Amino acid sequence: MTNEPMLLLLLGSSVAVVFAVLLWKLLVLTAGIAATQWAIVTGLPDEPVAQVLAYGIPALLAAFALLYVPRLAAWGSARSITRSTRLLVRGAH
Repeated sequence: MTNEPMLLLLLGSSVAVVFAVLLWKLLVLTAGIAATQWAIVTGLPDEPVAQVLAYGIPALLAAFALLYVPRLAAWGSARSITRSTRLLVRGAH
Protein backbone atom coordinates (compact mmCIF):
# COMPACT_ATOMS: atom_id res chain seq x y z
CA MET A 1 0.00 0.00 0.00
CA THR A 2 2.94 2.34 0.49
CA ASN A 3 3.95 1.85 -3.14
CA GLU A 4 0.83 3.51 -4.55
CA PRO A 5 1.93 7.13 -3.95
CA MET A 6 5.35 6.34 -5.41
CA LEU A 7 3.71 4.74 -8.46
CA LEU A 8 1.46 7.77 -8.94
CA LEU A 9 4.43 10.10 -8.56
CA LEU A 10 6.39 8.11 -11.14
CA LEU A 11 3.46 8.07 -13.55
CA GLY A 12 2.83 11.80 -13.11
CA SER A 13 6.46 12.69 -13.62
CA SER A 14 6.72 10.56 -16.75
CA VAL A 15 3.62 12.23 -18.22
CA ALA A 16 5.11 15.63 -17.37
CA VAL A 17 8.37 14.71 -19.11
CA VAL A 18 6.50 13.57 -22.22
CA PHE A 19 4.54 16.83 -22.35
CA ALA A 20 7.73 18.86 -21.83
CA VAL A 21 9.48 17.04 -24.69
CA LEU A 22 6.51 17.51 -27.01
CA LEU A 23 6.28 21.20 -26.11
CA TRP A 24 10.02 21.62 -26.71
CA LYS A 25 9.74 19.98 -30.13
CA LEU A 26 6.80 22.22 -31.02
CA LEU A 27 8.70 25.33 -29.95
CA VAL A 28 11.80 24.35 -31.95
CA LEU A 29 9.68 23.64 -35.04
CA THR A 30 7.84 26.94 -34.67
CA ALA A 31 11.10 28.85 -34.27
CA GLY A 32 12.50 27.18 -37.39
CA ILE A 33 9.45 28.06 -39.45
CA ALA A 34 9.47 31.66 -38.18
CA ALA A 35 13.20 32.07 -38.88
CA THR A 36 12.77 30.71 -42.41
CA GLN A 37 9.85 33.01 -43.09
CA TRP A 38 11.76 36.00 -41.74
CA ALA A 39 14.81 35.16 -43.87
CA ILE A 40 12.75 34.81 -47.05
CA VAL A 41 10.66 37.93 -46.50
CA THR A 42 13.63 40.14 -45.59
CA GLY A 43 15.97 38.61 -48.16
CA LEU A 44 13.54 38.75 -51.06
CA PRO A 45 11.26 41.74 -50.39
CA ASP A 46 10.33 42.20 -54.06
CA GLU A 47 9.42 38.57 -54.76
CA PRO A 48 5.74 38.00 -53.99
CA VAL A 49 5.88 34.36 -55.11
CA ALA A 50 8.62 33.60 -52.57
CA GLN A 51 6.64 35.36 -49.85
CA VAL A 52 3.46 33.49 -50.69
CA LEU A 53 5.37 30.20 -50.57
CA ALA A 54 7.08 31.17 -47.31
CA TYR A 55 3.71 31.70 -45.64
CA GLY A 56 1.61 29.26 -47.64
CA ILE A 57 3.57 26.04 -47.23
CA PRO A 58 3.62 26.10 -43.40
CA ALA A 59 -0.05 27.11 -43.39
CA LEU A 60 -0.96 24.20 -45.67
CA LEU A 61 1.08 21.78 -43.55
CA ALA A 62 -0.62 23.04 -40.38
CA ALA A 63 -4.06 22.71 -41.99
CA PHE A 64 -3.23 19.16 -43.10
CA ALA A 65 -2.02 18.26 -39.61
CA LEU A 66 -5.12 19.72 -37.96
CA LEU A 67 -7.58 18.18 -40.40
CA TYR A 68 -6.20 14.80 -41.37
CA VAL A 69 -3.79 13.57 -38.71
CA PRO A 70 -6.50 13.09 -36.04
CA ARG A 71 -8.66 11.26 -38.59
CA LEU A 72 -5.79 9.00 -39.61
CA ALA A 73 -4.98 8.28 -35.98
CA ALA A 74 -8.62 7.47 -35.21
CA TRP A 75 -8.88 5.32 -38.32
CA GLY A 76 -5.75 3.40 -37.41
CA SER A 77 -6.85 2.80 -33.82
CA ALA A 78 -10.33 1.71 -34.94
CA ARG A 79 -8.75 -0.65 -37.44
CA SER A 80 -6.49 -2.21 -34.81
CA ILE A 81 -9.43 -2.62 -32.42
CA THR A 82 -11.44 -4.33 -35.17
CA ARG A 83 -8.53 -6.62 -35.96
CA SER A 84 -8.08 -7.49 -32.28
CA THR A 85 -11.75 -8.34 -31.84
CA ARG A 86 -11.65 -10.55 -34.93
CA LEU A 87 -8.70 -12.43 -33.51
CA LEU A 88 -10.44 -12.82 -30.17
CA VAL A 89 -13.62 -14.11 -31.84
CA ARG A 90 -11.64 -16.59 -33.93
CA GLY A 91 -9.76 -17.80 -30.87
CA ALA A 92 -12.98 -18.36 -28.94
CA HIS A 93 -14.31 -20.88 -31.44
